[in-house]
Amino acid sequence: MPLWVARRARVWKARRMPEEPVTFDELEQLLLRLTGNSIEALEQQIQTRLKEQTLVGGKHVTRQELPELPQDAVTTVHRVKVSLYGAKPPVWRRLEIPSAMPLNLVHAVLQIAFDWHDHHLHAFETVCGQFGSPDQDDDWAERQDEATATLAQVAGAERAKVVYSYDFGDDWRHDIVVEKIVPAEPGVAYPRCTGGRRDGPPEDCGGIWVFNEQFADFGDLFNVGDLNERLADLATVLIPAR
Repeated sequence: MPLWVARRARVWKARRMPEEPVTFDELEQLLLRLTGNSIEALEQQIQTRLKEQTLVGGKHVTRQELPELPQDAVTTVHRVKVSLYGAKPPVWRRLEIPSAMPLNLVHAVLQIAFDWHDHHLHAFETVCGQFGSPDQDDDWAERQDEATATLAQVAGAERAKVVYSYDFGDDWRHDIVVEKIVPAEPGVAYPRCTGGRRDGPPEDCGGIWVFNEQFADFGDLFNVGDLNERLADLATVLIPAR
């Protein structure tokens, strides 16, 4: 309910006798009088507003059309920091991912980076809407095919944010923040990891609260070299723009 409607409702209620409770029907009629609309019109307005917005990390943002892939994206790299939301101490990876990499391959990179086993559903939350695998339709959300969008299209600028969710039961949320977009270096294989902290949670361990309580004292065994060896199957050498 808009703030101004709520304020008017409180004023209207205050003018009534204290022993007269305000019913839901009375509030509904007040809302209709204040807005001058029918219930059907209000429902249409709400539906239209919802279609204009999307969720990214629990926050409503204005939904944008998926832009065209920038021409220079084939020669640039997104340097991103991926943090496991709510982990204490923090769990994170700094990755360099080809800007033109489609989200279905970004999914594969993140699975390797956090040592997941791809046993559960996943989704990307972006300013262009949600993306996921067509083979994982759970009837709860309208998701676009992740193979049809690239990292550069859904996060085209520095400080842009994308959320990757894995295992909707344990609800592992990975916040992906673009730190820089840089030209590819000659002879370097991407994607690659340049830093990080702590091993990721064990599969099916129960969620972030269980992980923080039962695994917080585990040593930091994360190793950049080991991760890059596991990323080798996805690696490609980009040709920098002259």
